[in-house]
Amino acid sequence: MSKSTENISGDFKSFFYLLTKDLKLELRSLSTLSVTIIFTAVVVSLFNITFPFGVDEKNLIVSIIIWVIFLFSSLIVSSGIIDIDMKNKSVDLIFILGVNPEIYFLSKMTATVVILSIVQIVTFGLFYILFQFSVNSFWIIIVALIVNIGISTLNTLLGIVTSRNNVNQNLLSILVLPFTLPFLMGSVEITNIISSGSFAFSDISYSIIAIFCFDVIFVILGSILTSVYFKLED
Repeated sequence: MSKSTENISGDFKSFFYLLTKDLKLELRSLSTLSVTIIFTAVVVSLFNITFPFGVDEKNLIVSIIIWVIFLFSSLIVSSGIIDIDMKNKSVDLIFILGVNPEIYFLSKMTATVVILSIVQIVTFGLFYILFQFSVNSFWIIIVALIVNIGISTLNTLLGIVTSRNNVNQNLLSILVLPFTLPFLMGSVEITNIISSGSFAFSDISYSIIAIFCFDVIFVILGSILTSVYFKLED
């Protein structure tokens, strides 16, 4: 077996080990997931109380609320996933053991995506129950996933930097907002179109492609910048 093949195999093993570790720790304690679901439920319930009945453009307003709630829920999840290693400085031991920073970044990002997927299911379920907002389409699953990946990537990258430098986590929400605008605008538009009931794929195809391209760019840049950041610390 060549050296490059051994390195790739080692990277895959490191990735799955770190991912499994984070998910086991989170699912064992349910600290981040429970807080996020409670936050989502409370905010959705408040919107349900204050939402004006019979308002025009209901689908558009609800689509905006869904993704804004998801954005702030993602900040809670990503902070919890990152703090697993940052609080006790075990991230330093991870790198001493030879794990590449790119693999560390990808494992954290993937763990955030998995936990956020559960939050997304709960969020859409709550909106269906409280607002009778139903999106019965395969495409909403695709949109939810690619938006999830993009926002998780940004939150993970910026979360690692802020946590590593002991920066106030409230700053994370300020840093994330400008970068997430393409995801939010695209997802709101697509959700609004899908919820209308009748649509053609051409109506949402450009937005889906644009969000997917942002995903690819941010995942690549996130891996590179994380590697550069930790190497500069050495």
